Amino acid sequence: MVFSLFPRPPGRRRAHALGGSTILAAGLLAGAVQAQETTIALDTISVAANAGGPLQPDVLGRSVDAIGLIGPTPGFRSDRAVSSTKTNTRQLDVPQVVTVVPRELITDVNATRVDRAFDYVPGLTQTNNFGGLGTFAYAIRGVTTAEIYRNGLAANRGGPPPLIDTQNIERIEVLKGAGGALFGRSDPGGLVNIITKQPTATRFVEMGGLWGSFEQFRGTVDSGGALNDEKTLLYRFNFAGGSQNSYRDFVGDDRLFVAPVLSWQVTPDTKLTVEAAITRNSVIVDRGVVAVNKQLGFVPISRFLGEPGQPTHQTDEVLQVRLDHRFNADWQMRLAAQFNTGTLNGESAEGRGLLSDNRTVIRDRNYRDYSYDSAIGQAELVGRFRTGDVGHTLLLGFDRENFDNRQLYLRSNFNTFPYGIDIYNPRYGQPLPPLTRASNTLESVTDTGFYAQDLIDLAPQWKALAGVRFDLFERSFKQRVVGTSAEQTRAAASPRAGLVYQPIPEISLYANVSTSFRPNIGTDAGLGAQSRPFEPETGLGYEAGAKVELYGGALVLTGAAFRIDRQNVLTADPNNSGFQIAAGGVRSQGFEFTAAGQLTPELRLIGGYTFTDAFITKDNVLPVGAPLLNIPEHSGTMLAVYEVQSGPLRGLGVGGGVRAAGERAGDSSNSGFKLPAYVVADGLAYYKYENFRFSLNVENVFDTAYYVGSVSQFRVDTGSPRRITGAMLVRF
Repeated sequence: MVFSLFPRPPGRRRAHALGGSTILAAGLLAGAVQAQETTIALDTISVAANAGGPLQPDVLGRSVDAIGLIGPTPGFRSDRAVSSTKTNTRQLDVPQVVTVVPRELITDVNATRVDRAFDYVPGLTQTNNFGGLGTFAYAIRGVTTAEIYRNGLAANRGGPPPLIDTQNIERIEVLKGAGGALFGRSDPGGLVNIITKQPTATRFVEMGGLWGSFEQFRGTVDSGGALNDEKTLLYRFNFAGGSQNSYRDFVGDDRLFVAPVLSWQVTPDTKLTVEAAITRNSVIVDRGVVAVNKQLGFVPISRFLGEPGQPTHQTDEVLQVRLDHRFNADWQMRLAAQFNTGTLNGESAEGRGLLSDNRTVIRDRNYRDYSYDSAIGQAELVGRFRTGDVGHTLLLGFDRENFDNRQLYLRSNFNTFPYGIDIYNPRYGQPLPPLTRASNTLESVTDTGFYAQDLIDLAPQWKALAGVRFDLFERSFKQRVVGTSAEQTRAAASPRAGLVYQPIPEISLYANVSTSFRPNIGTDAGLGAQSRPFEPETGLGYEAGAKVELYGGALVLTGAAFRIDRQNVLTADPNNSGFQIAAGGVRSQGFEFTAAGQLTPELRLIGGYTFTDAFITKDNVLPVGAPLLNIPEHSGTMLAVYEVQSGPLRGLGVGGGVRAAGERAGDSSNSGFKLPAYVVADGLAYYKYENFRFSLNVENVFDTAYYVGSVSQFRVDTGSPRRITGAMLVRF
């Protein structure tokens, strides 16, 4: 089946091109809905599929009831997460913090894109959305990264990630601190691992509709069940389609998303899972607003400074195949492969500077035609055994990744053809300047990694973690316009170690040290270095903290102090727009507190506070001590939801959230331009009755004007004004 989105004529108000597709898909499933014999309550579906019946406890005395390494669904309580160790281990037993965004939270805030779900992750700051094309970069603990994984496999190798839809997401795990010992080349602040919805033996169909401000419409389908009487062949199917305008003039997007999953329990100990995801987006590139004399607020946040009617089209197709096998209660393995291909093409006008009249933005015309392909293979073995009185959970792994990234990027010369636009009285539809600057690159990367990890039960109160990964990285880069090329081969080891002390079962005190390795790759790196690539970035992180379980484990509190040092860090070249330079050394240090869980059967919450001091420690261009772009010293979030559990109002939920960030550097040139601090409040209410759920959300209740991130004074992303959405879910 092939889906496509077509450009529409320019104009601020646009028809809902996908509405018909959504309604048609819903209608096709109506027969399946009518075939159900029982009503399934909205909160009774579990996606953690078991591999046959439970086995006897393993050699360490732990119950083993599943062979999948993706792990269970934690909910707001999030006492378990797989991203820190790739094993099913309690968070209190691991010397690292993982913040979990559960499916329940995604539903509570009506998040349709993954970046909206990020809003309530303490310590995570959004930095660059690539003109609205996707979650291109975010920062964890003051370290900007673009690392996103899907079920433990890299989701954005070779190209910018598309607008990641939340429809098939079961939960999002945000790993704090370096993950290089398991995931390979990455950034030491942390990474995001998306866990997708899996097949279930319970047969159901869930249909949803969402309507909101700025002409937003969205339809969804989530269905699953058994395909045979033995319930060894299970499926899950997710669909989402929608269209919306924006508070930004002439800006909007269309999206179509399909994600089928099929699992086959070959034997009680062997399971094969095949999973796909197809995404189609049509988006207007929007680089935000400009600052005048380093001050924001001179133009309304609705002012669009590009050109109407210039959509960029994205395609992304993913296929994952996983084979899980359990040898016995103590040993299991997983073989996994992922194939990913995608494209991005379209035209846009993007701001590059402001003339001395403080009202004319000079722009360039941009045409992009990108395509990428990647293939990842992975094999992992997990075993539990004892050496005397010491228990071990051993992970051995191997992975190999290949990707090709092709980028044709044409631009006009804004010095010769300014293509200017008045920020106070914009005139669109000017003659297009010629595309005189060309870049046509081919980048090929191969990365081979071997890793080992041991979780050690030293004594009832003491646990240790030791791990190391070895990477062999090979890269070929060609600039076909001028005929230049660059080759690099790098080998690196990424060790980590940690210690946990539990004076009582509900409290863990921990410390860890970890390293990271990330080659400086990409078009800008290759062009900026001309004949040779930049040296790879390396990182070293220290962390110490405490984790506490309260109310029988229903509420988990964490506190951590951290310090991260990085070398050979790239940053935007202040004298050459679109290129990068090596900034030298940077440091990020601070502390954070988080809380997540179910205080009572009625009240659940998630939130925290982070203090981050991120600055340059060594540089040939910028002064030592200069703050890092988009990183606030103070930031915090809190979301609380109360749901009535009994009586005539049973199923009624109300909640609210607060998102806050302090003042941040607005560009990388240490010019003194700052993004102002903000505090934004959100509200929500819903009512569940049998198999129906009705909800109403108000984002930015007090209509606060704020700015979420920037690339420079001439590209500042605005936060949404008050947005109201209503949604309905029905499950059969």
